[in-house]
Amino acid sequence: YDLFLSHANKDKEGLVDALYQSLKLLGINIFYDKESLEWGDKWKDKILEGTEKAEFAIIVISENFFDREWTEKELKHFLNGQKLILPILHNITLEELGEKYPSLIDIQAISSEKYNCDQIALLFAKQLIQRLKNR
Repeated sequence: YDLFLSHANKDKEGLVDALYQSLKLLGINIFYDKESLEWGDKWKDKILEGTEKAEFAIIVISENFFDREWTEKELKHFLNGQKLILPILHNITLEELGEKYPSLIDIQAISSEKYNCDQIALLFAKQLIQRLKNR
């Protein structure tokens, strides 16, 4: 996968589904639970496998993200790995991010209030191209 899309389920309808569609239109290979998990999969194993195989992690951080078992597990996995973490603040402030996840405060984040899904997808494409050029 080029990208793992980490989020709280409650944010699918408001942002994440639309972001997934914008990214998919650019031909990006995405691990998105809604599309990547199939009937009969051991979903916990499959999600951890997705975190391992993705080069980038877009993490949609909202109040819904806080204190959820699997979002916390995914975040911890990304922070301990060599992934490029791209945080999107969704209906929270940078200060709230810092209070909850001090380890993320030094990573440049963007806000879903300032960028629409197509703009975020293009920003990601720039990151992907940059990474490919630096290989």
